[in-house]
Amino acid sequence: MLSKQRIAFVQGLFYELSMTREEFESALREFEIQVRKRLPSMINIYLVNKGNREQATAFSFLIETLNRQKKALLKDLSKVARPAQKTRFFNVVHNMDSQLRSMNNKEALQQQLKLRRRRIHTPATYDIGSGPEQGNILNVSEDAVLLETKEKISADHEIRLTVSGKNAKGKAIWSIEDPGGEVETGVKLTQISEEFIDEIKKLID
Repeated sequence: MLSKQRIAFVQGLFYELSMTREEFESALREFEIQVRKRLPSMINIYLVNKGNREQATAFSFLIETLNRQKKALLKDLSKVARPAQKTRFFNVVHNMDSQLRSMNNKEALQQQLKLRRRRIHTPATYDIGSGPEQGNILNVSEDAVLLETKEKISADHEIRLTVSGKNAKGKAIWSIEDPGGEVETGVKLTQISEEFIDEIKKLID
């Protein structure tokens, strides 16, 4: 059975009713849970099962639901929300937008790299501003690499990359830790020398 707060929230979506502070808190908490717990798993499921109509429909339904929740909360934000609630709302919206941007970047990189079943494993040195670290190139295209790193790297963070003495600069577009503790980071190359391109082509061939 739906709680009174949940009923009021659903009614507010369709009938433009204003929420009380208690109802706003309940709706905000539900929105937070959906974005922080459900959205990441749904993104992973969607990407792994790309092309599966059922998964695509489920993912689209979740996004539509989140957008409706965001719209309903935004409608009453200035009327009933306390300052702390406003901060939480904008933080969770930022979290949601960041996850979706990261998903789009990851999907674009997957398409661009056309990751093959056979992976390379070439030593490389990378630097994110705290000194050189040893990593491995796992796959490449002419202007992007899949890099094994020691820890997750935030999106858009600049990375200096060296392979066989050849240098390039790029930005992290996603970084994921697998169950074994290894981290794979997609790097979009932004400054590439001809020597680096030649070295990358050797890895592709």
